[in-house]
Amino acid sequence: MTGRSETTDTTPLPQSVDLRSIENDLQTLRGRLRTVAEFIHDPAHDFATRHALAQRLGLPVPTPAPAARKTKEATR
Repeated sequence: MTGRSETTDTTPLPQSVDLRSIENDLQTLRGRLRTVAEFIHDPAHDFATRHALAQRLGLPVPTPAPAARKTKEATR
């Protein structure tokens, strides 16, 4: 026996506080990445801008809209 009492201490360990902070930061970064990915794949924005941003960030580049779709949108 170690002589310690078996009471549960609710004070968070410094490591658990650090881990929680890191997990919160990671969640924030994932949200920002999701926002950027939505922008990159939104055809309402300039294709060249979206393509360059994707390349710069190392994300999958968007595909250009098919020609038939472009002409449909232009006639609306």
